[in-house]
Amino acid sequence: MKHYWYFASTLTSFPFGSPPPISMQAFDELCSRMMDKSDLEILLYVEEARNGRFSDSMMKSPFLMSYYEFERGLRNALVVYRTRATKQDAGQWTRPGDMNPDSLKAAQAAQSASDPLQAELALERERWNATERLSALSAFELDYILAYKMKLLIASRIASFDRNRGMQGFNVLYQDIVNAAAEAASAFDTGVAT
Repeated sequence: MKHYWYFASTLTSFPFGSPPPISMQAFDELCSRMMDKSDLEILLYVEEARNGRFSDSMMKSPFLMSYYEFERGLRNALVVYRTRATKQDAGQWTRPGDMNPDSLKAAQAAQSASDPLQAELALERERWNATERLSALSAFELDYILAYKMKLLIASRIASFDRNRGMQGFNVLYQDIVNAAAEAASAFDTGVAT
């Protein structure tokens, strides 16, 4: 595997919860100047792995394959927790693959959060921890660059969270539900839908 001694050493480290030190556009531009074309093609699949979608190109990166397995396991674990609460069968929504202990722990952290924002932050923290754990031995390699992009995606998502916008969205949905319930009750009482 090719090493990126100079490029990897120029990337600013940053902790979980801090804003990304570089925009995704600027990072992608740097990568296009500093990386081999074949490695650049693999870089495109970081977002696919993050979104739980598989591509054969991921098999060229041990980090991406491991992260994909973590993400798929996390999504399956979330399905199990959510369907258990509604007493539904999880089988119709789970994807083939194992739920590893790290994925189960991450889903449990999200389920025990006090509100939706805290649940999302818990999920992103677990994704960050998985990224660090899965790329720990890949300093200066392609997998380090891929993991850095994954961290930028996580940090960018967290930076986009806005409690006020979230509450506004919740209030709109809640009002829609209340209005629909009132219409249904009216139709039930009068026999005429409004």
